[in-house]
Amino acid sequence: MTRSTADTIVVGGGLIGCALAAELRERGQSVLVLERGEPGAEASSAAAGLLSPQSDARARDALFELGAESLALYPGWTARLSEETGVDCGFRRAGLLRCAFSETERESLAAAYGWQGAEGLGVELRSGEALERDRDELSLAPGVRAALLFADEAAVNPRALTRAAWLTAERRGAAVRAGVAVRRFVLERGRCVGVETDEGAFTAGAVVDAAGAWAAFDLGLPFPVPVRPVRGQIVALRVEGLVPARIVCSEDVYVLPRADGTVLIGSTLETVGFRKGSPREPSRGSSRAPSGSSRASRGRGSRTPGPGCGPARPTAGRSSASLRSRASSSRPGTSEAGSCSRRRPPGSSRT
Repeated sequence: MTRSTADTIVVGGGLIGCALAAELRERGQSVLVLERGEPGAEASSAAAGLLSPQSDARARDALFELGAESLALYPGWTARLSEETGVDCGFRRAGLLRCAFSETERESLAAAYGWQGAEGLGVELRSGEALERDRDELSLAPGVRAALLFADEAAVNPRALTRAAWLTAERRGAAVRAGVAVRRFVLERGRCVGVETDEGAFTAGAVVDAAGAWAAFDLGLPFPVPVRPVRGQIVALRVEGLVPARIVCSEDVYVLPRADGTVLIGSTLETVGFRKGSPREPSRGSSRAPSGSSRASRGRGSRTPGPGCGPARPTAGRSSASLRSRASSSRPGTSEAGSCSRRRPPGSSRT
């Protein structure tokens, strides 16, 4: 049986899918979210929550612009979500220190990020006395020789954020259905008119593929969806005493402190399909962690498949008439999620 359902169907109930659903409802559209499992239970909730568009960017490209826009929208967006749901999304502008362990690495950092200073973006070379203060305050490893400070970089609690986006979508009137697997998109004369699921067919005026690592599920499409599953490994440690204030990273590993007294160390990228599991070894590169872990004890770890797009770029846009893709890069959609909340200009249409 075919059911006429909504103006827009969103396939995937992760952070991106729920954030889009909430925003579309705000614009007056009826929305149906179809999630194969539990909303937010995959990569969205397992992410570290880094919001680091500057540290990730080697050039001012479209990915940087998207991430920077998303970060700029995050404070207002998370405040609105918290106001509507009572869920603290854990947004904080902690700043990020990217470390170099040798003179060669310091020169590489200067070459890779010099364009940001030239364009007036917030980036500062830390060496000498400034670096020694950082070493004392952040327990930097003795091998750190220099660092770049990105003072505007931030972090969020992805599990809380995803729950807040899910609740907001439902409270604004979106229908979020868990345990419904979409099998294929229904195309007629080059236009996507709905989806087929294990519970029957649904029609809609537009369809968004926000299925994350599963975004390429329909192999019958007349075009490729360049997404594959990659698995990231993160270890959470319990720290004794004060937790460092800033995020610290190198080319190998990041150390992300959280307000609850834990520190996340990650992350690997493994191409192992959809296999999950608990990590049995420390994260790759942890032997050159830029911040010391002598005050830390082993905590929990996780391995969760997320979306990977070659070469590590998100896929977003129109694939055919009425079918739009919104899958993230080789990290969960946290970095770009703020862009889903882009405010309408005054007087613009609600559709």
